[in-house]
Amino acid sequence: MKKIKKTLAGIIAAATAMTSAVSCRKNVTGNLSVETDEKPIAMLPEGTEEPDGTDKPADISGTEIVWLSDYDLNPTEKDKRSVALSLFEDVFGGKIKFVYTSAEERFEKLSSMILAGDEVDMFEYDVSALPDGVKKNQYEPLDPYFNSLEINSSIWDDMSDVIDMFEYNDNHYVIPYSLSNPVVLTYSRKMIKENKLDDPYELYKKDKWDWDAFMEMSEKFKANTGGYGINGFVGNSLIHSTGFNIVDYTNGKLFNNINTSPIKEAEMFMQKIANKNLYSSYRNESFPSGKNTLFFAAPFWTIGVSNVKCPDMDFMAVPFPKYSKAKGNYIVCDFNAKMLVKNSKKGDAVATYIKCERFAATQEDYKEPAKEFALLPEKNSRGVTVSQLTAEQYDVLQEYTDPAKITPVVDFAYGMGERLYSSEGSDGIIDQIEKNMLLSGGTYDTWKTFRNSCSAVIKEEIERLKQT
Repeated sequence: MKKIKKTLAGIIAAATAMTSAVSCRKNVTGNLSVETDEKPIAMLPEGTEEPDGTDKPADISGTEIVWLSDYDLNPTEKDKRSVALSLFEDVFGGKIKFVYTSAEERFEKLSSMILAGDEVDMFEYDVSALPDGVKKNQYEPLDPYFNSLEINSSIWDDMSDVIDMFEYNDNHYVIPYSLSNPVVLTYSRKMIKENKLDDPYELYKKDKWDWDAFMEMSEKFKANTGGYGINGFVGNSLIHSTGFNIVDYTNGKLFNNINTSPIKEAEMFMQKIANKNLYSSYRNESFPSGKNTLFFAAPFWTIGVSNVKCPDMDFMAVPFPKYSKAKGNYIVCDFNAKMLVKNSKKGDAVATYIKCERFAATQEDYKEPAKEFALLPEKNSRGVTVSQLTAEQYDVLQEYTDPAKITPVVDFAYGMGERLYSSEGSDGIIDQIEKNMLLSGGTYDTWKTFRNSCSAVIKEEIERLKQT
């Protein structure tokens, strides 16, 4: 995969000098917030000289960017800013103006503001951004602002391959600054011991956690208890554990992969799970109670909820089992990124804010406070604890969101319009592909017929995107 063309001759890194008394809180975005009596101070690391000329990041001091969203990056109380916002304001001199839109109407509001010529600069990344959002002229590429991103800085080293996965039309519209919310399999180590099974996380560390190991454990569990092997959101992650996407973007073209052998094998494996009655289709928001299911497939945040609801279960998480022919583990996850909106005149300021988010996500000074913050119990409006992680669970979360250890999935099929997929919920082609064999347990002929009908729609959408 083509590497990003680096443009900087040197870097400026921002560090913070804060008082020793720093407290951490959640702001509305769920990010680490800081309280301090002193402002952060811009500093150069030892041995680094400030670049000059065209390689120097733009001075955005005094620039206010307009942020369109259903949540405000500015805290209600000024002393509870996120680390990223503190850096953006105090080190680089930027400001953020919040314009509210409901989550349900955010794309309509974005389009109407662009058409009306209203000022809007920054918008939350969504899977619909590529390629559909770009084709709808909603976003600008960030490549002209690589200096302000300091893309040549070491802070981006671990993310460079991920950024390249999003390259489209020789541009980078999406610059993820971190990964979050990986879809994993939660399991109870207590149940594993009771059923005399191997610990999946230990198998994972030995590179022995694959489809065969999962099937063997699920069948043993069913024989022992009469229960299910798995519940939850299975199809998407199982398909992508092969290392293949439904739609790839390579050499400037979208490719339909639904006819490939690995995706067929994933569908046949889901059929096998269904025919052996190992899958429970009942949807839960946490690990199913009653000890009747071995694995719960869901985003990582559900583990904290499971801990509270079943405190004696000793929960752990593991990635989806690996396809035997895949190199490494592939994880479906969220990408934290901000988009530069079409016609914005403040690209350097938006790029600088993205850089601040990356600083906050990577610098050692923030890692321990971030962990302490994440381990605090999450309470509802009545003060009742509804979610809480253990330190061990938090540590494996860092492992499963580290692109040096796993490969995150970027499938362009999810951004090709609502006939294929809608993040608001739909019965699009992708949703059908993920569920068809798992729910019906049909024959190979059924898959072949279904695959051909899906392939026809995917080809039509690829042609549509070529023409727009």
